[in-house]
Amino acid sequence: MKQFTPEIKKRQPERLWQYAGLQHADGVALLGQIHEGLDGAVAGRITTWAHITQSDLRKMSGIPNTTFNRSIKARFSAEQSERLVRIIRVLDRAVELFEGDKAEARKWLNEPARALGWKTPAEVMTSETGAYEVLRLITRIEHGVYS
Repeated sequence: MKQFTPEIKKRQPERLWQYAGLQHADGVALLGQIHEGLDGAVAGRITTWAHITQSDLRKMSGIPNTTFNRSIKARFSAEQSERLVRIIRVLDRAVELFEGDKAEARKWLNEPARALGWKTPAEVMTSETGAYEVLRLITRIEHGVYS
């Protein structure tokens, strides 16, 4: 007689937006959190989760060094929070693309991509338009469209 054994599903790894302390990944609730300004500790949580340096995070965000260091000690402004949320979205999608492998995602973010004019995704995502292009590239890769 065969015995039924239910398959135990692996626990999904915690997403970056959850780890960073954001209450929602998107929507009106997230807008409220952005307008309020993210806590300075969010930067440390992003760097810990993604295994990147604060210098890398600062470069990706485009926030000036002194402003970034000052904001870490208190709160980020709404504009700076918007930039950090943009980075959270891109990093989260990149890790999702590589099925949870943060090291591979980090490697991909730092390799020049033909679709981005031979710039690295980390370079390009310093602007909203650049981050949008990186997200589009991730979607194309997921669907097998490499050009």
